Amino acid sequence: MPTKRIGAALAAAFLAVAPAAHAAQELKVTPALERAVTRGLDYLARTQKDDGSWPGNYGRVSGVVGLAMMTFLAHGEQPDEGKYGQVIRRAVDFIVRSQQDNGLLSGSGGSPMYSHGFATLALGEVYGMIDDPRVGPALEKATGLIVKCQNQLGGWRYSVGSTDADTTVSGAQMMALRAAANAGIAVPVKSVQRGVAYYKRCFCPGGGFGYTGPSGPSAPRAGIGLLILSLSGAYRSPEAKATADFLLQGGGSFGYSGYFYYMCYYCSQAMFQAGGKYWRHWNTTMTPTLISMQGPDGSWPAGGSAGVVCNTAMALLSLEINYNFLPIYQR
Repeated sequence: MPTKRIGAALAAAFLAVAPAAHAAQELKVTPALERAVTRGLDYLARTQKDDGSWPGNYGRVSGVVGLAMMTFLAHGEQPDEGKYGQVIRRAVDFIVRSQQDNGLLSGSGGSPMYSHGFATLALGEVYGMIDDPRVGPALEKATGLIVKCQNQLGGWRYSVGSTDADTTVSGAQMMALRAAANAGIAVPVKSVQRGVAYYKRCFCPGGGFGYTGPSGPSAPRAGIGLLILSLSGAYRSPEAKATADFLLQGGGSFGYSGYFYYMCYYCSQAMFQAGGKYWRHWNTTMTPTLISMQGPDGSWPAGGSAGVVCNTAMALLSLEINYNFLPIYQR
């Protein structure tokens, strides 16, 4: 693995997260939660293909493989160890083998940069846990592509050369940069600052974030924006406070649309970072709701454009904040 590098300026900007006092929030691993998570992991383990991918809609997209792999890490599982060790190993191998010469982690299908962001995040989370000399260079190259593809707006869109941006694809890239920074990969502080500035320009009066500008807030984008601001040192900004209140009041609708699990994935992390009443309310209401929606086979149903593997991974990652194992979950 390459030598880990991180600059003092980056530490000041990207790692200036909420004070330690905010970290002492309630985390509840109840028997019902543990049963649901174990059933979900068992489902993903038994349906994984030999090449590390999964069947069904988007099962071969590197970003979906990365999200599924992270569900095991979020439960405290280790590569090459225990019941799920080889599941993690196979998924990492699939992601690394999907990397193109320019650094893109694409797999097959899906939107290239969207997938790349989630796959890079996954490599950042597994880096340091796995004995694989390919992971460090792959993560560094993938991170470099994200930095290079940030456009004049300060954000990202679906393709490598996009000149426009939106808050959903940009969220995947900003999360990947945070994970890379946590792993010790050099990330320019200016990239973080420009990304935060982009989100602030997309902030909607009253809370939440628009898709490409400051209008039309939704619950998923509110979670994305709040999470990005929280993990980028802007957790005390007026935009973050207004958006946390927006979500606390049910802003943007939490309806069971095709984006429900996507919303849960981001909002659960965002509300955990907000802490206090925000996290307590979310965890006591949405956690049992998610558990009740699990299918008999341990999966969560497909909906919208997302397949069952993607929805199952996002549901599990939403619930598994209560274990607080993933580095990206840390305050």
